[in-house]
Amino acid sequence: MANYTKGTETKRQLVDCVYRMLQDRDASELTVRDIAAAQGLSPAAIYRHFESLDYLIVVASVRMLHSYMEQYAQLTDRGGDLVESYIEGWELFNRYAFERPDVYYRLFWGDYNQSMDEAMQDYYNLFPFEASEKTAAYFYVVMFNADMRSRDEITLHRAVSQGIMNEDDAKFYSKSNVLMVRSLIFDAMGADEEGRKRLEAECNGLIRANMERVARKVA
Repeated sequence: MANYTKGTETKRQLVDCVYRMLQDRDASELTVRDIAAAQGLSPAAIYRHFESLDYLIVVASVRMLHSYMEQYAQLTDRGGDLVESYIEGWELFNRYAFERPDVYYRLFWGDYNQSMDEAMQDYYNLFPFEASEKTAAYFYVVMFNADMRSRDEITLHRAVSQGIMNEDDAKFYSKSNVLMVRSLIFDAMGADEEGRKRLEAECNGLIRANMERVARKVA
């Protein structure tokens, strides 16, 4: 048991190390030698804990979602108007995604996405995260799903179950909103801070305008 605990702690330290490096460096700049030197390990030791440098970077990138996950759990606990909560959920996602569009794009649409489900599980095992009992089942189903359109449909299904929209509406919004977010986050990867803020505001405005269709139907 002691050896297992030590191994788990080493994995946590490696994830934290890469997470810190990612604060001011692009993932493409990281090397096994740099990480090993920072942790006082041999390069071979890293591969005893992670199958590859790329996978370690993916798990460390998931750590960048931690604050978003905490705040999203609070949002789902709050309840209230489902459509407004849905819009605020996207605005919360965008607040973090447009700060680090390179990381978020890679995780949800790019080359990290294929291993994101596994990385989320590994991350959760290393850094347990508790949602409230009130929304735990919904929260974990959404968060441990790397397919953004599927995540969005799950979120909108609650509105369908209450008769706020139908299944066709949910499919339309989940497709159109995800496409808008994906496109603008991609554009933000080449933008400065001011440009990213402008794109974030544009994205939020487009989602809110798109969801006004629901209000008109309900009215």
